[in-house]
Amino acid sequence: MIPRRALYALAAVNAALQLWLAHHFYGFLTGDEVEVLGESFRLAVGFDYGTWDVRNTFVADVFVAPLIWIATHAGITSLSALIVIATIPFAIASSLTIVLVYKLAVRWNAPPIIATLLFALHWLPLGFGSTTYPRVIATCCITAAALMVERNAFVAGALTGVAFADRYSEIVYLIPLLIIARRRAWQVATGAIGSIAITVGVFDWVRWGAPFSSLRKFAQLTLVERDFASRVKHQSLFWYLEMLPRWCALTLLPFFWKARRSQTWWFVLIPLALLSLIAHKEVRYLQGVIPFLAVLGAIGFTGMKRNVAIALLAISLVWNLWGIRFLEHESRPAVAAARFVGRDPHARVVASSQPWACGDKLYLTRGAKAIELGTPPQHVDEIFAESDAVILYESDVTPAITAKLGAFRKEAVFRAPRARDVIVYRRQRQ
Repeated sequence: MIPRRALYALAAVNAALQLWLAHHFYGFLTGDEVEVLGESFRLAVGFDYGTWDVRNTFVADVFVAPLIWIATHAGITSLSALIVIATIPFAIASSLTIVLVYKLAVRWNAPPIIATLLFALHWLPLGFGSTTYPRVIATCCITAAALMVERNAFVAGALTGVAFADRYSEIVYLIPLLIIARRRAWQVATGAIGSIAITVGVFDWVRWGAPFSSLRKFAQLTLVERDFASRVKHQSLFWYLEMLPRWCALTLLPFFWKARRSQTWWFVLIPLALLSLIAHKEVRYLQGVIPFLAVLGAIGFTGMKRNVAIALLAISLVWNLWGIRFLEHESRPAVAAARFVGRDPHARVVASSQPWACGDKLYLTRGAKAIELGTPPQHVDEIFAESDAVILYESDVTPAITAKLGAFRKEAVFRAPRARDVIVYRRQRQ
């Protein structure tokens, strides 16, 4: 056990570190976080952004947009500062989850300090807590639900409904919650249904004009059409197991074996099995599993010889933290290029390899149009003809592409270690 003040201090340090990471690694990993920012700025300041209609906007509209509105009305105009401010709810949620993991470990008779360290120093919650990915908040809700299910099953179900609104795939955590609730499972289900009716049904009605509109379109896209907004759309059924060393230190396996009879496994195996059935997979989709892996590791720690357990724990902490390097892959060069182009009021039409990597239109001149070229670039003749500036990944600039850039001059190159370097071209004025 550790003093309450020390636990809260750890959570505060975690939040501060994540805000620093948000400032330092200012790029984006995928379009998901740009969607949250775009929708939030749309609601807060009237930014022209077309949110994808398969998305529920609950997280952006409730957690992020109000902060941006307050910050802009307080006189903060720096877009970079506003984006860091937008990550505050996610850093808070991630840090709150640290406290929840500690309390969950106490509830489930696991060494709380071990569980807390395994969670707090894992690259998935630590790294993504510095971004605007909705699963950070969903993970907090799921962990809170597991902690509360014995005391208030209805609230536990309601929290799962909020997690579902954050990302629809998080409904998989409702099943283990129902299992451990036992006779109170109906209360969990009632809470979840009521919460979903509000956060998805009513919210979609207000945002999209029809109850559950985004949910129906999401189901059509992922379950019927099986189309995904990713270059790699389908992976093996066993992909998550193949990627195990990326999201779980193999040195934790002896701990898991010692904890093999724990009910905590429901929160790992059921989500893992169900998420494996979805064609498109990402390691970040497993964020909700990490709190329970941490508790399992702590349970297993007590069943081993102390010297061996400490050695395996130390290796596991370093192993799981090492993955934080993924933040270096963020699109910092593309964002720097967008900032550069955005200072030119004449750049009204900007073509880029991947607009999301540039922050879509956030950094561009107000009212500017962003056009996607793709990677490798497609339809370049038509797109270049209407563009005032072009932002290309350096790896996509082939001799054939260079030949089509005759009306443009090379203005700048932006680089960052482990990220995709970009080149900015601007149309030559007569």
